[in-house]
Amino acid sequence: MSADLIRSFTPDLQIRSAAKGGDGRTVEGIAVPYARPQRIDSTLVEQFARGAFAHQLRAPNRVRFTREHMVHGGALIGRAIELRDDAAGLWGAWRVSATPAGDETLTLLEDGVLDELSIGFRARQDRRLEDGTIERVRADLVEVSVVLAGAYGRGALVSAVREAVHDELPDAPVCTCGAANRAAQAAQILAGLPTLPVA
Repeated sequence: MSADLIRSFTPDLQIRSAAKGGDGRTVEGIAVPYARPQRIDSTLVEQFARGAFAHQLRAPNRVRFTREHMVHGGALIGRAIELRDDAAGLWGAWRVSATPAGDETLTLLEDGVLDELSIGFRARQDRRLEDGTIERVRADLVEVSVVLAGAYGRGALVSAVREAVHDELPDAPVCTCGAANRAAQAAQILAGLPTLPVA
């Protein structure tokens, strides 16, 4: 059995408002970009092939949605309700449960403090490309996590956050300026978590 691996991306995320067929608790976006090489460490550059998670598209409810990874002391905040292959990557919609951790995570997403996703997966089939990149051809998606900082950095960024409470500005984009301030604010908010390094 393969060990669970973790990779992070900065996706375009949205929270579905009532006007958009949601309830303000559904987060959607690209969880994993396809065909995008990323240096993981000094010896590994990897990318995911389109269809790497195809065997899981019919049972999205089995994929957990977490705030930080469970193996790092994170919290379960919901589950996937839809997964599909998209030209850009694995697209998903996640339902955030009405719990203190879920509510806090939605607030941090809406404020642009948290805007990156990370996946926990088990590699099942890989191939080495001519340039040495490892392409993940088949993998099991264990969880999708909202994280402070991920391995794929700005590769998948939150583009907009919408919720039912803000009907007067349903399509207002999230400002992506001040990333350092948001990171500092998130670090202060999350300082109580033992898994986060102190900067």
